[in-house]
Amino acid sequence: MKIGPRILDVIERRGPHIFLVDALNGRKLTYNDFHRQACALAAELQRKGVRKGDRVAVMVPNCCELAVLYFACIYVGAVIVPLNPSSGKGDLQYILKSCKPSFAIGSESTAEVLKEFHPGLLRLITGQDTSTDRADFHDICIETLPLDPEFVPLESADANDLLVIMYTSGTSAKPKGLAHKAERMFRNATAFATTQGIDGNSRFYLTLSMAYMGGFYNLLLLPFLCGSSVVVDHVFDARSSLSFWEKARKNRVNTLWMAPTVLSILLRMDRGHSGEEFCRGSLRHVFVGFAPLPLKVKEEFESRYGVRLIENYGLSETLFVTARGHESSGGRGYVGAALPGIQLRIVNDQGVPVASSAEGEVEILTPDLMAGYLNAEGVLQEIDSSRWFPTGDMGRLNDCRTLAITGRKKDLIIRGGVNISPAAIEESLMQVNGVSEVAAVSIPHELYGEDVVAVIKLDHGIEIDSILEGLIAHARANLAQHQQPARYIAIDDLPRTANGKVQKARLRELVAEKLQVGLNSTLRAPAIHSAGVAH
Repeated sequence: MKIGPRILDVIERRGPHIFLVDALNGRKLTYNDFHRQACALAAELQRKGVRKGDRVAVMVPNCCELAVLYFACIYVGAVIVPLNPSSGKGDLQYILKSCKPSFAIGSESTAEVLKEFHPGLLRLITGQDTSTDRADFHDICIETLPLDPEFVPLESADANDLLVIMYTSGTSAKPKGLAHKAERMFRNATAFATTQGIDGNSRFYLTLSMAYMGGFYNLLLLPFLCGSSVVVDHVFDARSSLSFWEKARKNRVNTLWMAPTVLSILLRMDRGHSGEEFCRGSLRHVFVGFAPLPLKVKEEFESRYGVRLIENYGLSETLFVTARGHESSGGRGYVGAALPGIQLRIVNDQGVPVASSAEGEVEILTPDLMAGYLNAEGVLQEIDSSRWFPTGDMGRLNDCRTLAITGRKKDLIIRGGVNISPAAIEESLMQVNGVSEVAAVSIPHELYGEDVVAVIKLDHGIEIDSILEGLIAHARANLAQHQQPARYIAIDDLPRTANGKVQKARLRELVAEKLQVGLNSTLRAPAIHSAGVAH
């Protein structure tokens, strides 16, 4: 699959049709407008020295200009490295040191912090900017850039080019950088869209961060390849839920892609009936992914809004793996059948496939597997896509080869659809004076699915109340917002295995018993003292 002709074919077919809509001011860009801006920006990036294969770190909040910038990088052949604008300084420093980008591009709201870690900073002017003080930065304003008649978009594009390096929190203490090739992303997006009937009449509502796969891949690249349109808005939060349905209605959205947390917030915050009327009369698809969907939330949302939630399964490493069909069959955790060209199997702890409907770890054989991980020195460690990929998720395959996810094998917390590394939290909080040991675990949360509790063994003679303010201040200064513990709990001794490893499962039981959250156990807890809610 040639990516150059594929992109240019979309532009030629959909040229006069709307591609992007700015939810803040109503500004619209047709595919032709978008292509012209991407070409102009790509030529400007070339003039500033960006070349094929260069890594370009991008730290810009959701906006139409960010979409143009991403495609400008693709047009040049540069590798996009998205950075979350709300990242803590520790993660930001680590990522930039790891991926070693040739260039970094920020915005008015992110340039100051970004320039601390990358001297060669460019600043992209967006419609959200309010300041006119731009003396300290090399600024780029897309609207004033002229077209370069000599520039040829995608001139050297190859199917095996790296398109993006995405950093995601896993079970390690630091974010993991994983790279994807253009051809695999294009194939995977097309396969998913074909099974779901996504086309040029689909209009998406982009309220997920474009610094992660949900906003970048699901809600920008995939709609582009389908000739769809996208309404671009801020990242969804509780406040934006108050105007969510009105904006969707006003901008004629008919396709949603949401995390279970978003569904929960809308159910709680929506006090009127306009959303219900809109959903019943206008929505074609409501996709749900990124985290397990609680059955209670699913049933309440479908009943109230009169829509069918379409669950799917995938990983940052594998892209889309399954898609739930249009039938209503399937029970709790059901996420559909594998996409064309992808195989699934369930294995036991020894890696041996199990019988139909038996539980085990989900393994995937997919041609769309990532190219590999980046090591600490920024070198890509390629992996073999012809081998089965272990997901760390637990599940079952029935006789019809449809997949149900039953839990997670990995030590990972998913808060509001965002992966959180317990090790990163533990490593940071260990720096606080008076802290001897730290174990971060999850507790059930009605809104976010899971929330974070930091269980702390203190130095002798130290009381949790005496250092609580310091713990909270340290977390706020060094961890991203989604990593902030909801509670800090002191414990006399952490439960351990015979070889000294902390028993996270046992610790979660003790915490749940202490806080009376999801309490199913009558086990007697050791001395454990709650320090209250941190935020």
